[in-house]
Amino acid sequence: MFKRSGAKPTILDQAVLVARPAVITAMVFSFFINILALVSPLYMLQVYDRVLTSRNVSTLIVLTVICVFLFLVYGLLEALRTQVLVRGGLKFDGVARDPIFKSVLDSTLSRKGIGGQAFRDMDQVREFMTGGLIAFCDAPWTPVFVIVSWMLHPFFGILAIIACIIIFGLAVMNDNATKNPIQMATMASIAAQNDAGSTLRNAEVMKAMGMWGGLQARWRARRDEQVAWQAAASDAGGAVMSGIKVFRNIVQTLILGGGAYLAIDGKISAGAMIAGSILVGRALAPIEGAVGQWKTYIGARGAWDRLQTMLREEKSADDHMPLPEPRGVLSAEAASILPPGAQQPTMRQASFRIDAGAAVALVGPSAAGKSSLLRGIVGVWPCAAGVIRLDGYDIKQWDPEKLGRHVGYLPQDIELFSGTVAQNIARFTEFESQEVIEAATLAGVHEMIQSLPMGYDTAIGEGGASLSGGQRQRLALARAVFRMPALLVLDEPNASLDQVGEVALMEAMKRLKAAKRTVIFATHKVNLLAQADYIMVINQGVISDFGERDPMLAKLTGAAPPQTPPPTPPPAPLQRVQ
Repeated sequence: MFKRSGAKPTILDQAVLVARPAVITAMVFSFFINILALVSPLYMLQVYDRVLTSRNVSTLIVLTVICVFLFLVYGLLEALRTQVLVRGGLKFDGVARDPIFKSVLDSTLSRKGIGGQAFRDMDQVREFMTGGLIAFCDAPWTPVFVIVSWMLHPFFGILAIIACIIIFGLAVMNDNATKNPIQMATMASIAAQNDAGSTLRNAEVMKAMGMWGGLQARWRARRDEQVAWQAAASDAGGAVMSGIKVFRNIVQTLILGGGAYLAIDGKISAGAMIAGSILVGRALAPIEGAVGQWKTYIGARGAWDRLQTMLREEKSADDHMPLPEPRGVLSAEAASILPPGAQQPTMRQASFRIDAGAAVALVGPSAAGKSSLLRGIVGVWPCAAGVIRLDGYDIKQWDPEKLGRHVGYLPQDIELFSGTVAQNIARFTEFESQEVIEAATLAGVHEMIQSLPMGYDTAIGEGGASLSGGQRQRLALARAVFRMPALLVLDEPNASLDQVGEVALMEAMKRLKAAKRTVIFATHKVNLLAQADYIMVINQGVISDFGERDPMLAKLTGAAPPQTPPPTPPPAPLQRVQ
């Protein structure tokens, strides 16, 4: 439909192929619909030339009954055509929606700013297929009406051909005049929507600190840009559409005037004059309909191009070979982490190995690169150089969805989702109630959940708005430890916790270590370091030092290391790869 030659096929092209039978069926229906459209001019021709001259009422009744029946068939085919296109749109959506959702997720992680616009683009393409495409299904049958009108008299046929060419030319002018303004208006609209969404997500800060005036001015400027481009498109398109309407009235006048002259000259009958007027009008109707849908077509074409660009930029999503469940052996080989949109990596040349069951604390000043390394470990940010491995396999070799079941991740910015407490803890997967309770108990949040109005069935609102910061962090910890993942990655896990929450966190970490789960966490609080087997110091984007906990604590604090070993068995060794 919108496919560009030589372009690499995407899932969107596959979705169109799935919907193609519906489009072909609609084209077949369109053929019969347009053939039945000849009923009206033929009826007028028979009434004027035969019924009125013979004054035969029975003939009039028979012709009327036949026409009514054929119009009912016409209406039925119109309804069926619409339903077929709607079913085709549903098939298109069924194939495209999941890959597009994944692509939107990837583009959001890479900070490309596409976001929800891709879903609106997908809807726009589907809606064009189910509605706007009808006008284009009728256009190929225009020659049928031109031929029939020519059969009445060449004057009608020639006039119809000239009118079709001129209207088509005006449509091309309309496209050229409005294409760029519409595209610019769309881009400005996307920018304004993204800006408004970002502003409203931070409504509390905006209101409390009196920032709404400046943010509103910025949104207003982008909104004004959008409206200006839309006005430019409307001005250009309106002039062309006005020209088409004026030309259409002129054509209608010429048809009637010319037909009347031919009837006076005895070359055609009065019925042929009326029928010719209807036929030429019907020949122009599909082209006029296509022109009327041109703005919709341009919008759908722009949406198609944006989706195709997003899908083609996505990295290969070939099926991953099934790998065994990870044990939690984590290593890095000269790994450099480059945040999306950044010019320089925030973590450089990281090399280490952590055996399964070890607990490692990342320490260092703010913006040292701790969060970047953690994001690289869970695969949120890919390595710009080097490699991060889990059980010896490059993170990229794991199927992300399957790997995610064995990874627990607690970021600094806690994001919960609209739903119940249980659904959030279970990561919105199928679950047994006991699994959710075990995760909540492990995170020390079971009693807190019991105190909620509906317990585990309490709806937490969009983003967990009904919960405090500490409650959100503890629920996020329960989500991270759900089903005891092999690898647990925690970024400032006690940032919003009170004393009770910190005690619960440390107890959870003890149990995870006892279960031989690998834990790596970043923290600025010394009390949490007691749960680490090893400490890794990160400064200015590089690993500056690391080793066993007690000697490293002595280095960091300047105190003498304890002379007695810890009572627990020594953990698996941490090695630095040179």
